[in-house]
Amino acid sequence: MVRYEIYHRILRMMKPRLMFVMLCAILAVGAAEPEFYVWQRQNTPELQSAVAEFYKTCSGKLYFLAGEIENDGRIIRIPPSKAVDFARAVPVIRIHVKNLEKTPVVLAEEIINVYAPWKAANALQIDLDAPESRLDYYRDVMLELRKQLPGTGLSATVLPCHLKHAAAFRALASACDYYVLQVHGLTRRNKVWSVYDHGEAVRAVTLAKSLKLPFKTALPLYCHEIGGQWIKPDPAKVSKLASVCGDVIGFRLGIHGDGSSLDLETTLRICKGQGYAPKLETRWERKPGGAWHLFIRNRGFFAERVTLSLKFKEPLTDLDTFNRARLNGRRNELTLILPPSGTEKPYLWVRTGSNGKPMITIQIRGGNKL
Repeated sequence: MVRYEIYHRILRMMKPRLMFVMLCAILAVGAAEPEFYVWQRQNTPELQSAVAEFYKTCSGKLYFLAGEIENDGRIIRIPPSKAVDFARAVPVIRIHVKNLEKTPVVLAEEIINVYAPWKAANALQIDLDAPESRLDYYRDVMLELRKQLPGTGLSATVLPCHLKHAAAFRALASACDYYVLQVHGLTRRNKVWSVYDHGEAVRAVTLAKSLKLPFKTALPLYCHEIGGQWIKPDPAKVSKLASVCGDVIGFRLGIHGDGSSLDLETTLRICKGQGYAPKLETRWERKPGGAWHLFIRNRGFFAERVTLSLKFKEPLTDLDTFNRARLNGRRNELTLILPPSGTEKPYLWVRTGSNGKPMITIQIRGGNKL
C-alpha cells in the first residue's frame, strides 16, 4: 500500500509529456481493432445503417446502451435491433447513483432482468455511478452478477479518481474480466466547461498500466453544445493518447446527421493513434438555368460554425446562400454551420457572365485554402 501511494504521488508531480514518454515505452504493444459505444436509445434507420457500416468495415465490437436504471427507480429497456451481431456486441447497463441504496443482490436482479433480451451476447458491462467511497459496493454487485451469470464476460466502467484507492479498486477490477477507464466527462472548472483533460488522462492511463490488470480506455469522440458554444475535446491529443493506450473504445459511434459526433473514417484514425487531419472539400454543381451550386463536404470537423473567406476571380451577376449560411456586406466572407462529419451540403449559388465553372478561392478564416 505504501509503495502504491508513493507511486501515485510521483505521477501527480510528473509533467504529462514525461508520462507520455513512459507510456510509449510500456504500452508499445499490438492493440486490438478500435471498438465503439452506441449510446442512442432509439433504433432509427440512421443508427442501424451506422452499425451495419461498422460491422462491414471493422473487426471490433460495439458496446450498446441496453438500458438504464434511473435515480427515481424507473427502468428503461433498450432491446437489440436486427442490426446487432451478438457475437460482436456488448450490452451496457447504466445505473444512476441513487440505486446504491439497494442491496447488491436486489440491484443485480434488476440488472439481469434488463439484460435478458441481450443474453445471446454472453457479455455485459456495468456503468455504475459509484462514488470513490463505494467501490466495495460496486465490487459486490459485480461478484453477485458473476454468481448469477456464470460464463458471461463481465466488465465495469471506472473513473480516474477510482484508481487511487489501491486495495478497493483492485478488488473491484478482480471481480471483472476487464475494466474500462473513462478519461472523459463533461466537467466545469473555474466557469470553464470541458470534456477532456489530456494531462489527467495521461496520468490515469499510466497509473492503470502500473496496476497490471486488464483494461480498455474509453476515448471522447463527441462534443456538447452549451450556450451556443461547442464544448469539445482536442481530437489530435485524443489520438496521441490512443497511440499508447492499447485497447480503446471510442465514445461514441457517429450516426448520420449527428453533428456532435464524427464520421467512422475519422474516428478510426483517431482511435488507432494515426493523428487527426480534418479538412473541408468543395465542389461545384451546375443546375438548369445556368446557376452553379457550391457544395461543402465535412471530413472530420464537428458541425460547428465557421467563416470562409471568398475571393472571386471574375465578376458575378448574382449570388445567394442556402442552409442558413450568411454573406457579409462585402460578399467576401461566408459564415455557415458545417454539415455533420462525413456529409455535404450546398451553401452558395452563383451566376457568372460566362458558362464556365466559377473561379473562386475559398479559405477558412485564419486557416488553409480549400
